[in-house]
Amino acid sequence: MTTSPEQRGDAASFASYFAHRAVAERGFVWGAPDGAQALADAADVVVHRWDARGLKLACMVDRARDPERRFALTREEVTALASRCLDAGAARSPARHASIEVFELGSPPTPEDRARLGPLRRASGSEGIDITPWILDPSTGALWSGAPLGGFFVGRRFFQEVMRGHAAAHRPPA
Repeated sequence: MTTSPEQRGDAASFASYFAHRAVAERGFVWGAPDGAQALADAADVVVHRWDARGLKLACMVDRARDPERRFALTREEVTALASRCLDAGAARSPARHASIEVFELGSPPTPEDRARLGPLRRASGSEGIDITPWILDPSTGALWSGAPLGGFFVGRRFFQEVMRGHAAAHRPPA
C-alpha cells in the first residue's frame, strides 16, 4: 500500500521530515503493508520495510499539526494487526518477526502521555512482535521511549540526529 503526498505530511512538518529520512536512509517505503490499514488510519504518516529480520513499521502521529491527536489503538489491536501483516507478507521475509514503533511527534513528553503510551510496549514473546512507543519533540529535543534504557539500543541516537537535522533545516536565517 502506498500513500498520497497528503498522507506523507506537510513538507515542513517534522513527521514528514522524519519519514523522508527513514525512507532515504533506512530503506523504508511509504504506507502501511497489507493487513495494516487500521495502523495507517490511526496515524498521520506510516512507513515500513521488509528485510531478513522481518517487518519494521513506523506509525507517526503529528501532534504539532493537531495537538489533540493521540495514537488510539491498544497493544492488543496493534499485535493483531502486526500478526495479520506477517501472515500477508510471509513471502517477503524468512523471519516471522515484526517491530512496530509508534511515534507521537511535536509535543514534549508529559507524565500523562508516558502513562498512556507506556502500556503499548511489548517485547517479542512467542508471536515475534515488538511494539515500542516514542514521544519526540524536535522544538526542545525532548525524547521519551517505552523501550528499556530509554531506547538507547533501538534507535534513540538516530531519532536525536533527525531532530537536530530538522531543527537545522528549519532554522530561520540569521
